[in-house]
Amino acid sequence: MNEKILTPQELKSKQEQEDAKLLADYLARHPEPVISQENLREAEPEIAQFENIIALFESTHSLEDLHLIIDLTPQEAPKNAIREPARVALIPIIALLNTLKKKTNISTEKYEELKEKCRRLSRAVGMINNNKVDHNR
Repeated sequence: MNEKILTPQELKSKQEQEDAKLLADYLARHPEPVISQENLREAEPEIAQFENIIALFESTHSLEDLHLIIDLTPQEAPKNAIREPARVALIPIIALLNTLKKKTNISTEKYEELKEKCRRLSRAVGMINNNKVDHNR
């Protein structure tokens, strides 16, 4: 019964310290595998594959038509004949971009260039928020 009553700011600080300890413990037990520089794959073949997939996406899915989709509920989205195939086609593009970053020797500049191309497609597909397609995230 001798405990000091903490102010809201002290409670928040205490919680942040506890959260930091939990996070450090988790990261120590579940480290992300790191591939040494000499074991990274050559990026060029996968960059070419990425560029080809982007070109295929753009030739198959009209970015202009995708941007025109504004009102859409989560229930309607899987049935949308324009957006849904584009959303599904975006999945392997994002997966390849992640692979390029983690498992190849891609330069930071080239990665950022490809990431921006992917972001442009992702924004065209958009995210549904409050029954509206958000094309700005």
